[in-house]
Amino acid sequence: MQTAQPVSKFNLAAVEGLKLAAISIIFMLISTLIPQNLTGGIIAIVISLLKLGATITFLWFAMKKFSVRNAAVEGFTTYGKVFSFGFLTSLFSGIVLAVFTFINMKFISPESTEAAKEAYITQLSAMPSMDPALLEKFSNNLEVFTSFGILFMAILYGVIWSLILASSTKINPVGNFNN
Repeated sequence: MQTAQPVSKFNLAAVEGLKLAAISIIFMLISTLIPQNLTGGIIAIVISLLKLGATITFLWFAMKKFSVRNAAVEGFTTYGKVFSFGFLTSLFSGIVLAVFTFINMKFISPESTEAAKEAYITQLSAMPSMDPALLEKFSNNLEVFTSFGILFMAILYGVIWSLILASSTKINPVGNFNN
């Protein structure tokens, strides 16, 4: 009979984070394939909801898989361990997405980045208190700001959803319902 091996939380979170990032990248690519005149309104909402649903579902299954593997070794998995795994998975996913976004905006599709820069400049220059030097700095570094924004949002969503999902994926010790 084979005994259960300890689970490397970081290795498994990195692999699952890469898969989670792939889900987001696929949805990004789907939204770029849809003609520009259709990307607004209801289609954008549907794509966003599908992406959110796929992301949450994948994160839940990844956390459950970690929990089951950890429980096979220790006999249980605490809320904190499952939460930290979900957070790490989201963090790794966010890092991959931020790098992908930067590469995409800077090298793969710079023409769409230029269009976005022009739109931002038009919107922000209409604000009476906008400093032209700050506007120029923002415009010249849009790829960096966008990448950090994506990383921040991935971490924020990771914390929120891991907090919520950890309670349904932890495994209590046998006979203990209060853990």
